[in-house]
Amino acid sequence: MAMMSVVALAGAVLAMTWSGDAGPRVVRVENAGLLFTDNQAGVSGVDAGYSVLMDKDTLWLFGDVFLLHPTDPEKRYVGGVSNAALLTSARTASGLRRYRFVTDPATGLARQVIPNLPGEGNETRLWPAGGWYDARARRVYLYWARIRTTGGGGPFDFRLEGHGLAAADASEPDRIRFERLKSEHGDELWWPNADGKPVFGAAVVRGPEARPRYLYVVGVEERQGKKIGKLARVAPESVAKSGAYEYFSGSPDHPTWSADPSQSADIAGLADFPSELSVAYNRYLGGYLAVHSVGIADRIRLSLADNPWGPYRQIAEIGAPHRAFEKAFCYAGKEHPELAEQGGRVIYITYVDSQRYWLQMLRVTFER
Repeated sequence: MAMMSVVALAGAVLAMTWSGDAGPRVVRVENAGLLFTDNQAGVSGVDAGYSVLMDKDTLWLFGDVFLLHPTDPEKRYVGGVSNAALLTSARTASGLRRYRFVTDPATGLARQVIPNLPGEGNETRLWPAGGWYDARARRVYLYWARIRTTGGGGPFDFRLEGHGLAAADASEPDRIRFERLKSEHGDELWWPNADGKPVFGAAVVRGPEARPRYLYVVGVEERQGKKIGKLARVAPESVAKSGAYEYFSGSPDHPTWSADPSQSADIAGLADFPSELSVAYNRYLGGYLAVHSVGIADRIRLSLADNPWGPYRQIAEIGAPHRAFEKAFCYAGKEHPELAEQGGRVIYITYVDSQRYWLQMLRVTFER
């Protein structure tokens, strides 16, 4: 097992702004430290940071993970993997001090949980996105992105080829390995990133019901350099059937659904997120809370809606500070609702600082 180190930022309460409208607002933002830095799996940096609540464990998923030799005093770099995962039984933020990476038994290093196929080299990256756990079948489903590096170098040296869905048997969590599922047309990319069409899987949303009728899957479409939120829905028992998905094509007051993703309507108030976000029902706030970075910036936006299809209204923007590194940028902001306290009055958000390249956690308190 491993311990989490905490790195203090200047001041306990961080910058925040909120709208002047009546309603819930953020009253406190506190630094909760860096996550998962002390480990024996050779991990020296992570991206993304999605979490999926399962039975006894929560599965945390990362993209583009750097690896060092775990027992070498000089900590020499040994390579990287395009995705990795860890398991923790924690249901509180303080409990995240105890976790274990999913590793290769032969090397002890963190391994890919979405493996590359024969012929796929380092230029093909498989990045995790939103996920959902089917408790009855003990299977975990994960939307993922296929990324191709372009050879230009730098942090934006990639292009998105599309999104698909993968599934894994979760009965032995430490052996978890995802298999990419084919669409009804035999394609591994269910939503290709082509001709301006939206891709889905950025987040999975379920309502407050014990057995929801639908899962809602957030998508994104890029238009004129701006990312716009979209939404699909699917019955939980049909999640692995690409033809079973329906796409929001109406308005917040008159929601309608289409079998054609190209007919999907914009989700009002859900925009400017850099392909990653969370949307979760919050009992304290009485609605669906969307959390995401605002582009590539030092801000994280919190928006609330009565329904997954919106409209979302901004209730706050909070700071994602990185002033220790002048040229850094912050991204991948999202909530981890399994850690929420007081019925959702207190939530926990992570983001990634491009220079630290670890998950930074914030503790956020609301007031109605």
